[in-house]
Amino acid sequence: MEDLTVVGLVFFELFFPELERWPRGGEELFVPSIPVGLGGALNSASVAKALGAKVKLCAPRGAGLTDWAIDAATRALGIEQVPWPATPDAAISLVRSTPADRAFVSAVDPQALDDVPPLPPSRYVHVGGLREARRAEAALVEARRAGAKISVSACFDPREMDLLRDGRSRPWDLLFLNEEEANRLAGSPETALTKLGHLAPNVVVTLGSAGAIGLLDGVSVQVSAGPVTVVDPTGAGDAFAAGTLVALGRGATPALALAAGARAAERVLMIRGGVVGPDFQPPFR
Repeated sequence: MEDLTVVGLVFFELFFPELERWPRGGEELFVPSIPVGLGGALNSASVAKALGAKVKLCAPRGAGLTDWAIDAATRALGIEQVPWPATPDAAISLVRSTPADRAFVSAVDPQALDDVPPLPPSRYVHVGGLREARRAEAALVEARRAGAKISVSACFDPREMDLLRDGRSRPWDLLFLNEEEANRLAGSPETALTKLGHLAPNVVVTLGSAGAIGLLDGVSVQVSAGPVTVVDPTGAGDAFAAGTLVALGRGATPALALAAGARAAERVLMIRGGVVGPDFQPPFR
C-alpha cells in the first residue's frame, strides 16, 4: 500500500526573467538565464518522497518534448508513476515569480484528466486542484471506497469554487485552502473550518506569514510560520499539504501534522520551484 498517491497534471514551467523592457520587433534580448522547472502534481509527490513516504504519481503523459522531460525527472527522483495516454505537452506554464507572489500563463488540455485509471491502494490520495478533483471524481470515489482518505487542495479558481456552492457532498476527507480561497468560499478562514463540512470534515487554511489554522479530527489547531527569506512562493502550498499528509499517515497528532506541513512549506519557499530532491530536509520542530 502507498502512503500517498498524488493525482493531477505535471506542469513544465518557464520562469519569466526580469526585463527592463520587452524586445522590439526583430530584436533579440539576452538575459543571464531563463530558469525552467516542473510543477503541479510533482511538487507534492517530490516532497513526500523526500520525507521518506512511499509515493506514486498518477498523471497523464503524452509524447511531447515536455513529457519526456517530466518522465526523466520523475524517474531520477525515484517516484513510481501511473501514467495514462494524453495529448503531447498537456500542461505548460509561464511563471512570473517574486518573493511576494507569483502569477501564471498556462496552456492546459482540460481533457487530460478525463481518463484517470483505478488508483493504487493508498492511505491518502491527494489532488492539487478543484478542476482536477472534479474531473477525477469517479476514480476518487472508488479509491475512497477501497479505504483511501481523499485530500484536495483548492488552488484559486473562481469558477471551480463557485461550482462548490451547490451544497452537494464530495468524496473528500481533507481540504486545503489558502486565505483568499477561504474568504471566497466561506467569508473568512475561521468560518471555513466549520462551514465547509459538506466538502470535507477536515479543513486546513494556510495564512502565509501568519502560519495556518485547521480543524483535524474535530480538533482546532494553529501553527505559526517561522522566519524565512523567500526566494519563490511557487509550490509552498503543495509542500504544506505533502508534509501534513505524510505526518498524518505516520500517526502524528493534528498539531504536529500541521507543524510538519508548515516546516515543509518554509523549506520550499527558500528555493525556486516546488519540486525537491532527496537532499530536501525540512527543519521539523
